[in-house]
Amino acid sequence: MKFKILFASTLLLGSTQFLAAMPVDQLLGSWKVIDDKSGNYITEIAIRKNSKTQQYSAAITKSYALPGTLAADVCTKCTGALKNKYLFGLEILTNMQATSKNKFNNGVWVNPQNGLVYIINADLSNTGEQMKVFGKSKSDNTTTIMTWKKL
Repeated sequence: MKFKILFASTLLLGSTQFLAAMPVDQLLGSWKVIDDKSGNYITEIAIRKNSKTQQYSAAITKSYALPGTLAADVCTKCTGALKNKYLFGLEILTNMQATSKNKFNNGVWVNPQNGLVYIINADLSNTGEQMKVFGKSKSDNTTTIMTWKKL
């Protein structure tokens, strides 16, 4: 009986040390998205990672109205399959991949306020609390710079 208790205790301690040694993915979780040009909040998102493809995606958890406008419930300016879809839960980031510890690229970002689709690259701060995101529109030469702050 003592052997079983000792074995179970050893197994439990060993598994907690293994879990503690696993690296934490700082990109996962909730972020507030801020447009650097205007300083306005665009949205809050929840980032997740596909365990098979290792790509990141994000869905809207909260949407902000532009100053002087009413908050929208649907993405009226989006095109294609996202047109007139509810903003809450809308997947607006897809395909983003890690290229090194704090660098990410090839993400596809849909700005819910203007419907433009951007290819984005991002640099995560060393603390993991902030990310600079640079995007170029797929349809024209429009660029965007955003700051994402961890919530």
